[in-house]
Amino acid sequence: MRNYFGFALVAAVVFVTGCSAEESTDVSPPSEAETQAESSQDEETQAASEVVVCDPSVAHPKGAFEFTPKLDDSLPVKWRDEFGVILANLQEVAPISSCLHDFTDYETGENSVKSPMSIYAWSNKVSNPWPEEKPGMEGTSISGNGSDTWMILEMRSDDLAGGNIFQYSVIAHEYWHVYQRGAWMADSPPQGSGWPVWMWEGGAGVVQNLYTAEHYGSSDFDNNLSPVIATALSNPSDFERYDRDGGAAQGDSDMNGTTQTFMVLALAKELQTTLGLTEAEAFALALNPPAKPDSETAFLDVFGISLEDFYKSLAQYPAVESGEDWFEGTVVKASAVMPSKDLTLTAIFQPPR
Repeated sequence: MRNYFGFALVAAVVFVTGCSAEESTDVSPPSEAETQAESSQDEETQAASEVVVCDPSVAHPKGAFEFTPKLDDSLPVKWRDEFGVILANLQEVAPISSCLHDFTDYETGENSVKSPMSIYAWSNKVSNPWPEEKPGMEGTSISGNGSDTWMILEMRSDDLAGGNIFQYSVIAHEYWHVYQRGAWMADSPPQGSGWPVWMWEGGAGVVQNLYTAEHYGSSDFDNNLSPVIATALSNPSDFERYDRDGGAAQGDSDMNGTTQTFMVLALAKELQTTLGLTEAEAFALALNPPAKPDSETAFLDVFGISLEDFYKSLAQYPAVESGEDWFEGTVVKASAVMPSKDLTLTAIFQPPR
């Protein structure tokens, strides 16, 4: 699972919430300051926004949320064919909430996430094939400009030629960020943005690995996510924010996003213990919690354990020497939180009734 800019994973959820003239390919979920600003709207605007409540269990008049893929010829035919299969599989097992049709950017007042959402994919052996339509695209992300949102998949030619599983896992990763937006924010913004960054990024990391483990027999779970750098977890709260925002998520200590993925796996393990959930039930709650409640104890309300106590629980996983020639130092022994080999996304999100 390698990325385009060294080891820090750039496949971030990115939705521009401001009114900017420039398009961005690396913008985090709405910040706490933005959330507070949104909450301070005048009473009339708030009342109007509270009138319309989308029920994801009811058929939406605009239909299902869909995508329009634009796959450049620079990509191998095999990848383009596989992309269609992966997208169809994900839409079947975890369809994106149709409530995303109604998502409104609180800064611009515009519907900033539209269906069908465009997906731009190409090999990095060529430059951006859509310079006039979408200038400046690079890397992998869900990007937006406040009035529209799109997916970017600039695939490394080395991954495509060498068979690196990242060429497929990144599709599931980016899809999951759109899923999160629909599940956590569309029906009750802006509370969903309050979940810490490690839940957004770590959740996408778990999903991408579950997908490739099931469909390709390979994932980063095979080597226990190594390396989960032990010193990174000395301050777990640092992963509530991106490195660029003063936190640690996607920084040097979060190699390939493994620390955040480990934290979500550890949360699922904790939920099995504290709530008595089955493995599939625990992952369903960890990966797809409801939109963040308007509460000072939201984590406790949803997961039955305070955020502080969860962070303390991470100390139970010992630090050991990495054993890798290419990485010197101690890593978290993460084998205890690895999911069962037979755990699938279908079992998590579409359990038998």
